Order: sequence, then structure tokens, then C-alpha cells
Amino acid sequence: MLPCSPLPRRSSMSVHSGRRAVDASLTASLVFVSIGSGLFLPLSLVFFVELTDIRLSMLGVLVGLAGFTSVPVPAVAGRLADRYGARRLVLIAQGIQALAYLGYAVARDPLSVFAVTAIMSIGGRLFWSTIFAALADHAQYGPRQQHWFAMANIARTAGIAAGGIITGIALTIPGTRVYIVLALLAAGCLAVSVLLMLPVARSRARARIPGASHAQGTVLRDGRFLGLLSTNVVFAISTLLLGLTVPVVMNTALDGPGWVSSVVLVGNALLISGFGIIGARQAGRREPFAVLRTAAVAWVAGCALLAFAASSALPFAVAPLAAAVLVFSLAEILHAPTSVAIVSNMAPEAERGDYLAVWQYSFMAAEIGGPILFGTLFTLHHSAPFLVVLALNLVTIPALRILGRQRGRGLAEHQERVEDDSTLGRPSAGWVAPPGRCPDPWKPAP
Repeated sequence: MLPCSPLPRRSSMSVHSGRRAVDASLTASLVFVSIGSGLFLPLSLVFFVELTDIRLSMLGVLVGLAGFTSVPVPAVAGRLADRYGARRLVLIAQGIQALAYLGYAVARDPLSVFAVTAIMSIGGRLFWSTIFAALADHAQYGPRQQHWFAMANIARTAGIAAGGIITGIALTIPGTRVYIVLALLAAGCLAVSVLLMLPVARSRARARIPGASHAQGTVLRDGRFLGLLSTNVVFAISTLLLGLTVPVVMNTALDGPGWVSSVVLVGNALLISGFGIIGARQAGRREPFAVLRTAAVAWVAGCALLAFAASSALPFAVAPLAAAVLVFSLAEILHAPTSVAIVSNMAPEAERGDYLAVWQYSFMAAEIGGPILFGTLFTLHHSAPFLVVLALNLVTIPALRILGRQRGRGLAEHQERVEDDSTLGRPSAGWVAPPGRCPDPWKPAP
């Protein structure tokens, strides 16, 4: 068989232009879905407080119970993603959230409020249970995975911040009609994200390997993965800590103005959005478990700063709070893309969606356990919750060292590809395929 000749220059440029267009469409889709989802957080209670006669205490129960309806979603979504493709489920998740927002415009009684909130919770959980598998399919192996996982984290952080800002501005407008406009705006953002995801879905490579078995429960028999999942509960709690605790600390412990909390949280979002890609690129050059240990050390320092700030007077708390924002942002920038990349490459190819979906249970555990831990310990002493999270992060450091030594096949293959791939997953200029093989410009050069 004659060797294949290199791609013509014009054809190669066309392929790369097409890929850049798909990348831009995917990035825009992440931005729109994150803004739409970000609007949900500030609207989830105040929307129905203003538009219904349901008591706030009852609304809290309804929204809380609705959140539990999404608990089984990651376990089911991962297997469906491996079988039918992750991007297809991402599209469904975006559509579900758009429909839920349309339901916000008409839900007025307890049953309908519970229903639309449950639908929104299921759609959001389905999205975050499948988007990382979809991004892994799009990126394949190598540094492009780190890039896209960082992009998802940046979009999520920026979307929540943007949603809060948009809602805050809108709520200064008198009348209740603005709430309906916000719901329709969020539905529109999610509809646009679906349209922008469509070209990505058409160009994706199937995650499933032909003939590969899909044994049920393999992920639950992987001790190394379960160990990493347990450590990530600590990291997920650490990620939530700023947003969960700073407003309470500022109001209760320091008796300070509310705008300081906003500055702290917006500063955290801006740092993650501004430096997320740079951090992911630098982290991709290091051993991934070492990167997670660095993130743990940063969280240890941040918790120490927050503990000092919470137990001191306001003038002396400003500098520690500012320093805590910096180290917490650094920790999240390092942790978010690196941890997902480890899981993606730890998983067998045919079960990647299952691993990445089950990974979301660590964040679910943090969302449930974090407020309980903080509320219980903060009443004992204002610095107690931060010291406990500090200690938990210290425990993860030797645990990560042990897990890092248990090198699995997936991670070894990933590192070999990273070492061989210095062009972010694109064939280098002048590369010629070996005899009998044609170059595929959508995959890393062998």
C-alpha cells in the first residue's frame, strides 16, 4: 500500500478553520448556558416569593425537596452518555432547563412550583453530569482536555457572577413583570446554547469503542477512583467555602457592610475567569496529583486566613480576606481542570461518561454537607469551620500521594500522549503519515 501524502495546504487550513469555528461555537454555548443557569440561583426563592402567596418557609422546603429529585441523575446519565453519546444528553439537559424557565412564568401553586423547580434541578444535574464527558470527546487526549475543562469551570463561575449581577440590577426595577422577563431571558440563553452546541454534536467522535463491553458498576469497583472521589468531597467543600461563609462572617462575626462580601465574591470570580486558562496550561505541564497537592496546600493557607479573619475585628480582617481570595482562586484554578482530567484519563474509554458523571456526587455531597458543617461549627466558634476544613485538606495531601503512586493504565496512556503531543492535539507542520495510514487532522498525531 502506498503511503498517504500530506494534506494539501489549503485543505489543512480549511480543516483548522472549521475546528476553530466549532471551538468558538462550543465556547459560546458554555457562556450562554452558564448565564442562564446563573440566573437560577438568585431567582430560585425570590422569584416565587414575589409572584406567589406561598410562605418563605414552605418555599424553602419545596426547593430543598426538589433538589433531591436529581440525586439519581449522575448514576443514570453516565451510562446513557457512554451508550448514546454525551453531547446528545447535554443538548437534552439544556432544553430541559429552558422549558423549566418557561414553567416559572406560570407556576403559582405549591405543586407547580415544586414541579418546575424539580425539572430545573434535574436539567442542571444532567448538564453537569455529561458536559465534561462531552468536552473530553471533543478534546480527545492531551493538553486540549485541560483547556476545555478549565473553560467549563470559567464559564460556570462567570455565569453565576453574571446571573447575580443581572438579577441584582433587574430587581431594582419596580413591579413584578421584571421577574417574568428574567425567566424568559434565562430560557432564551439556554435555547441559544442549544443552537450553538449543535455543530459540536455533529462533529463529535463517539466515546464508545466498537465491541467494548459496558459492564454495570465498574466505576464502583474501582478503589483508586473511589479514593479520589472521597478526597474530592473535601476539595468541593473548599470550593464552596468562600461563597457559603463570607457573607455570614461579614454580617455576624465582623458586623461589616454587605458590599464587602460582594467585592470578595466578584474578585474570586474575576480571578478564576481571568487566569483559569493560564493556570490550566501551567498545571498540564506538571504531574497531576502534584497539582492537586498544591491546590490542597493553597486551601490550607486560605482556611487559616479565613479563620484569623473570622475571629478578629473588621479593620484587621480586610488584609486576610483579600489574601484568602487570592489563594482560594489559585486553588480552584489548579484543582478544577486537573481533577476532571485525572478522572477522564483514569476511566476506561468505553466508560468515561460513567466515571465523570459519578464524579459529580462529590460536589453533591459538598452541597449538602457543607452548609451543615458550617452552620454547626460556626455556632461553636467563628473560626471552627475553617480550622476543620484546613485539617481535612491536610489529610488529603498524603492521601493524594498514595493515590498518585497507584498508576492506572488510563493515566499512563494520557501522560504518554501529553509527552508526545506538543501541539495541543493538532498535527505539526510537515507531518507525514506512516505508510498505510492517512492523517486525521481531528486527532493528535501518533
